[in-house]
Amino acid sequence: MSRRRSAVMIAAVSAVMLPAVPLACGGDRELDAGQGKGTSGAGTAGAGAAGGEAAGAGGEAAGAGGAGGGAAQYGNVLCPTSFTFNAPPGATDVRVAGEWSGFDLGAAPQLQGGTQGRLVATVDLPPGLHGYKIVYRSGGEVSWVLDPAEGRRKYVDGVENSAVKVPDCRLPSFAVASSQATRPAAGQGAFEARLVYRDGIEGAGPEAAAFEAVLQDQDGEARPLTDQELSVDARGDVRIRLGGLDDGKYRVTLRGATRSGRAGEPLRLVFWVEAEPFSWEDALIYMVVTDRYRDGDPSLNPPATPGADPRGDWAGGDLEGLRQAIEDGTLDALGVRAIWLTPFQENPAGAYPASDGVHQVTGYHGYWPIKAREVDPRLGGAGALRAVVAEAHRHGIRVLQDFVVNHVHEDHEYVSSHPDWFRTGCVCGTDGCDWTSHALDCMFASYLPDVDHTVPEANAAFVADAIHWLDAFDLDGLRVDAVKHVEEIATRNLAAEVREAFEPAGTRYFLMGETAMGWSDCADPCNDENYETIARYIGPQGLDGQLDFVLYHGVSTRTFGWGEEGMLHAAYWVEHGQRRWPEGAIMTPYIGSHDTARFATIADYRDEAGPRGREVPGRQWSDIAGAPESPEVYARARLAMAWLLGLPGAPLLYYGDEYGAWGGADPNNRSLWRPEEDLTADELETLDFVRALGAARRDIPALRRGAYVNLTATEDTLVFGRRHGRGESAVVALTRAGTAQHISVEVAQALGLPPGTELRDALGGASEVVSATGVLSMSVPPGGAVIFAP
Repeated sequence: MSRRRSAVMIAAVSAVMLPAVPLACGGDRELDAGQGKGTSGAGTAGAGAAGGEAAGAGGEAAGAGGAGGGAAQYGNVLCPTSFTFNAPPGATDVRVAGEWSGFDLGAAPQLQGGTQGRLVATVDLPPGLHGYKIVYRSGGEVSWVLDPAEGRRKYVDGVENSAVKVPDCRLPSFAVASSQATRPAAGQGAFEARLVYRDGIEGAGPEAAAFEAVLQDQDGEARPLTDQELSVDARGDVRIRLGGLDDGKYRVTLRGATRSGRAGEPLRLVFWVEAEPFSWEDALIYMVVTDRYRDGDPSLNPPATPGADPRGDWAGGDLEGLRQAIEDGTLDALGVRAIWLTPFQENPAGAYPASDGVHQVTGYHGYWPIKAREVDPRLGGAGALRAVVAEAHRHGIRVLQDFVVNHVHEDHEYVSSHPDWFRTGCVCGTDGCDWTSHALDCMFASYLPDVDHTVPEANAAFVADAIHWLDAFDLDGLRVDAVKHVEEIATRNLAAEVREAFEPAGTRYFLMGETAMGWSDCADPCNDENYETIARYIGPQGLDGQLDFVLYHGVSTRTFGWGEEGMLHAAYWVEHGQRRWPEGAIMTPYIGSHDTARFATIADYRDEAGPRGREVPGRQWSDIAGAPESPEVYARARLAMAWLLGLPGAPLLYYGDEYGAWGGADPNNRSLWRPEEDLTADELETLDFVRALGAARRDIPALRRGAYVNLTATEDTLVFGRRHGRGESAVVALTRAGTAQHISVEVAQALGLPPGTELRDALGGASEVVSATGVLSMSVPPGGAVIFAP
C-alpha cells in the first residue's frame, strides 16, 4: 500500500508541508469507491452545520481548524482549495459536494483532468473545517463516498463526512524542504533545515525583519535564534543552522510575516539530538499511576476523602516522585525509553460510587477530569509536570499523556458551558445498555457524561486541548483512552492535527490506543472481530498502534499466568498476530496494566476456578489477595517478562511488575510502588532479572527492531529470533521445564547469523558459537531464559 498523503491541498498557501515520514500502512478503513462503511449520506447529506470555531479552555481557538465552515473573524476571505480523487473504473460525472452549498449536487463542481483516473477540482472556501463527500455515477447509480485520501472527518446534521481544513490563506507559511539532526559526538549535536516561504494570497511579500524564530531546549528554556543560526533570502526562504547542542529534545518555532503586517501561524520543527536515532519500536513503555507511584512531595498529600474507601482514595504519589525516579536512574536501570502517565488533568475533590455501587472512590487515577487544561494540584501542578518532562528528556525518555476523549466528570467546565456536547442516559453494562451495542453512547458511570464527537464544536475542542497539552508541556505523544467508545472521527481528527502541528521536521509523535477486545474463548476465525476492531483505528490516517489485547488474553494469562496452554500456543499467537496487525503498526504487548489484576496474583490464584473466566481473580473489596507464598509465582513472572521483553513493538511494563507486585482487581492492582529496601528476596530476584532483560532490549538493536521468527517450540520450551541485519540478529529462548533444556536451532538461514559467529548471553550465561552448519546449540536453565546476540 502506498503512503498516500492527503488529497486536499491548499492551492494558495499551506500551513506546513509534511515531510516524507514513514507511516504505518494498512488496516485503516479507507473507503474504496462505493463500498462499505462511510457511505452514509447517500443522496443529499443535508444543510451545513452552523459556522464558528470551538474554543478551548482559556478562550483559545480550536487547533483542529474550527468546527464550522468559516468563522465571522475571517470576513469575506475565500481561499482556493483543491480536491483530488482517483476515480474507480466506470465512474463518471465525479463531483465534490460540501456543506458550503448545502450538499447541493447542482452547485457541486466537477472534478476533471489529470492522468490515470486522477481528477481535480478547486473550490473557493473560507477558512475553517468543511465537510464534504465525493459523488459520482456508475452503472446508473449515484454514489456518495468519503474521500479515501483525507484523514479528517466532520459530522453535518448527524451524517459523517470527509473534512478539509482550510487555513487562513492571507497568512504566510513555510514548506519544509529539508531538515536533519546529526550527532558526531556528545555535545556536538547539530540541526539544519531549509524552508520555502509561501506568501499570503494578498501577495504582499515577505518581511524578513519581522520573522520570528525561537529555540527551546530540553530544559524548556527558550531563546531567539541568532543571525548566524538563521538566514532569510530575498524570497523569504529560510536556512537554519544550529550547532554545539547537547543530547536531548529541541524545538525551533518559526513564524513568517508579510509586508502588510500579517504574521503566520507557528511552524514547529521538533528534533532530538541523541547517539542513536530513536524509533518507537525502541520503546519499553513504563506505565505510572502517578498517585500510586512515589511520594516526592508530602506537602501535597490531601487529607482522607470523606466517605471514600481508603483503597480507592488518594495515596500521596506525585509528579515530583516520578521525577526523582528518573533522576536517580531507577527507570534507566530497567531500560525504560518512554513513560505512559495516567491522566494528570484536575479531578473532582469528593468520592463517587465504584462500579459495585457500594464502595466510594475518588479520582486519584485521573480519568474523571473536571478541567480541560489544568494539572491537578495534588500531583504538583503545571511546574511539576514540566519538571518531569524535562528530566525525562535529559535521560532520552519520551513522555506519553493518557488522554481521555470518551467522557468527562459531571463537574467538568465544558458540561456547564456546553451541555450539548455530551450524552447522558444509560450506563454501560446495565439492563438494556450493552457495552457493545451502546459502545458509542453509554456512560461509564452516571456521573461521567459521554462526549458526543458528532458535534463538531465538541470534537474540535478536545482536539485543541490535546494540541495544547503536547505544545505547552513538550510531551511526546498520547495514549488515547477507550477508543472503541468514541466515533472514529475522534482519533482521525486528533491524528491529523498532531501530525501537522508537531511532525514537519520528521520527529514522530506516538499515538497509542486502547480498544479493549480479545477475551473471546474461541480460536481463529472467531477472533477475527477482535483483530479487525483493534486494527481499524491504526494506519496513516489514525493511530500508530494499540495495546495488544488479543495477545494478553490469549497468551499472557493462559500460557504464563495460568499455565493451561503451552509454549506452542504462545508461538502460534505471536506469529499469527504479526500477520494480522496492519503493516507498520507498533503494537504494545503487556502482561499487566491498571485495568487487570496483577500478573503475580493471577498466577498465584490460577487454581481457584476452572479454565477460562479467571482473568480477574476478584478479591477486590473482600477476601482480598495477599502476597504470594510460593517462589514459583515469581518464577512465572520472570518467565513472562523474558517473553514480553523479547517481542516486537513497544512492550508495556506496568509499575511494580518489575518486581512482581501483587494485588487483585482494581483498586488492589494499584498499590503504592515499593523501593528496593522494602522488597522480599523473591521480589529482589525478579527485579534484578527484569533489569537485565531491559538492559538487553536497550543495548541489542535486534531485540527492538528485528523481525519476529519462530525457531522451535514444545509445550514447555520456546525459541524465537529477531532477525535484524546479517550477523546482527538475536535469539530468545525460555522454558518452564524443571530441568535444563538442551536445544539446537538453525540460525544461518533463518536469522542471517553466519557460521563461526560468537553469541553472548545477555542474561549472564555461557557464550555459544554458530556451528559450521549454521546451527546454534544452547542450554536453557530450568524455568529460565537466555538471550543470545553477537
